[in-house]
Amino acid sequence: MGLDQVIGEVRHDGDTRAQAVLANARKEADAILAAAKAQAHAYETARLSAAEREGAAAKAQAQSRAESEARKAVLTAEAELRDSLREQVLAHFAKLDPKQREPHLKALLETAKGVIPSGLVWGASQDTAALKAQKTYKHAGSEPIAGGIIVESEDGKTRLDLTYETLLDGMWRDVLKAESALFR
Repeated sequence: MGLDQVIGEVRHDGDTRAQAVLANARKEADAILAAAKAQAHAYETARLSAAEREGAAAKAQAQSRAESEARKAVLTAEAELRDSLREQVLAHFAKLDPKQREPHLKALLETAKGVIPSGLVWGASQDTAALKAQKTYKHAGSEPIAGGIIVESEDGKTRLDLTYETLLDGMWRDVLKAESALFR
């Protein structure tokens, strides 16, 4: 065998081995690239899923906040409406003429007699004449009220507030309790 033939075989053997190494390197590179693509796809899928969850959570939080603010606005408007209605009721009672107020005063004086048989009485300025005319209590003066009476015992230890404001406050609490029970 000649030197040229040996050199040719070595070259051929080297080329074959180089081709095999190159083929293995390509397979390895393709496998690494496929693994990297799979990893990148998995990462992308995980990030998209996390972004969807975060987006849904942010949307739910924003919706909850908006609902809470809307509820607060409705409650505030309802409270303002109730306050306005209460003021209108008191204003209406304050404007009643003396003939309409007189039966109220008589009824309130009868109620007061059951608790405080004698003493002092205060009322609204427009009720002064009617309170001075009654015989059970001594008229002690006027108060800045819409109507009704305040009675105090002779010894000053007991005071009964039967003003329109106090009576309305008591009824108002009952209405609010009944109203809140509707939504439980």
